[in-house]
Amino acid sequence: MKKKIILGSAIGMVVLVCLLMSCNKAKTVKPEHKAITEAVYASGYIVPKNEYKVFALADGYIIAKYKDDGDSVKKGEAIYKVENNTFSARLNASHSAYDLAKRNIDENAPILADLKDKIRTAEARAKNDSINYIRNKNMFVANAITKSQLDQAELAFETSSNDLKSAIEQYQRNKDQLQVDLQNAQSNLTSSGEDLSNYIVTSMMDGELYETDKELGEAVRKNDQVALIGEMGHKILQLSVDQQDIEKIKLGLEVEVKMDVTGSTVYKARISKIYPNMNQNDQSFKVEAEFEENNHFNFVHASAEANIIIGHKDNALLIPRDAVQAGDMVEIKGLAGNKKVKIEKGLETLEFVEVLKGVGDSNEIVMPEAQ
Repeated sequence: MKKKIILGSAIGMVVLVCLLMSCNKAKTVKPEHKAITEAVYASGYIVPKNEYKVFALADGYIIAKYKDDGDSVKKGEAIYKVENNTFSARLNASHSAYDLAKRNIDENAPILADLKDKIRTAEARAKNDSINYIRNKNMFVANAITKSQLDQAELAFETSSNDLKSAIEQYQRNKDQLQVDLQNAQSNLTSSGEDLSNYIVTSMMDGELYETDKELGEAVRKNDQVALIGEMGHKILQLSVDQQDIEKIKLGLEVEVKMDVTGSTVYKARISKIYPNMNQNDQSFKVEAEFEENNHFNFVHASAEANIIIGHKDNALLIPRDAVQAGDMVEIKGLAGNKKVKIEKGLETLEFVEVLKGVGDSNEIVMPEAQ
């Protein structure tokens, strides 16, 4: 019985030693020198460079369509013609008013001709009364007529002179008013002509017409989108970057791009523009990238996925990302016991972290136990 008790105690000691040894056999790794590339993921679309939407500037309906999807277009070239009956009537009225005002200002126009006749009649009467007044004045000096007769002759001369002056002033006033009427009519016609330009939808740039949204006979309202134009053949990437990563993005960074429409092909691009305004809907920032080669894509607004390369090293000292604990601490195995040290991190991926300071390639790093 005593032997059995001693044997049982021995077995317990062996189990305890084994448990202690297994506790000291935590998994460890050594830093390795490998290449590492850190990238920021972004999604977006292929768009034409300098893309802009064309909007209708007036209500009406399409009576002419001069361009189709895929056509080239020059600056100022017409894409659509819009017609509006109300505007047409107003334009015709402006033309008629201008033509009438232009005829009225002519010297031979009925209004001015009648006033000129009145001036000539007043001139003749004033001249005749002037001669009669001078004759009567001489006769009065010779005592051939009375003072009363002289006064009557003088009054007739003054009256006809005033009538002549009034006729001349009336002519000038009417001529000035007719000139103002002509200017107003011309201004209205010019304004109508400017309004007419709103009914011709034109391109603001040399480029390609990527989309037309209206067809012949369709109604259109002011501010309706009717077309999409961009630079011909020049496509760029428009990407969305999460707000947590935007500080890492710099102009000129390399971008690797894949699109569903081109399968597994990887295209190279570089960041060319960073927009400062954040999209409140998805908490992201817009960036643009130019392709390094002139790829002749025959499509726009196709979805794209991109990796923006923010850093690369061919011979970096790497440790598993899971080895880094809170506060950038790692646990190093030692003969006198493990110790924790703080590291300075460099590039990072989902799997690895570059170590700049804190541990060397001879250290054994204890991997934290999975929770």
